[in-house]
Amino acid sequence: MHVFALFLFFSFGIMALTMFGERYLHHGAERWVAMACALGVGMAWLANFDMWSTWGIGNLRYEWVGVTMTGLAMGGTATFLHAVTEFFSGLHRKFHDQAEVMEQRELRRAA
Repeated sequence: MHVFALFLFFSFGIMALTMFGERYLHHGAERWVAMACALGVGMAWLANFDMWSTWGIGNLRYEWVGVTMTGLAMGGTATFLHAVTEFFSGLHRKFHDQAEVMEQRELRRAA
């Protein structure tokens, strides 16, 4: 279970780094997934994190394959988490804006 928690924390970190890069680099939105996967592979190699062997799924011929697949999985998870957070932030904006519009209409009718 601690491997999954570590995996999610790394994925949140990759998501934050990619969002930072998206904000300050031009045309970052088009390269979001590639940047997330590259950061995931880099972070997995930096930490030497192989979730497959720690879960007992190992038996790979080369150790670097497990580390690289872990990095790609972290990049994909970061992309998924980014989509989920964007959905909820957009939903919040939508509800807030609709509430303002309804409130203004009700005040106009009352006046």
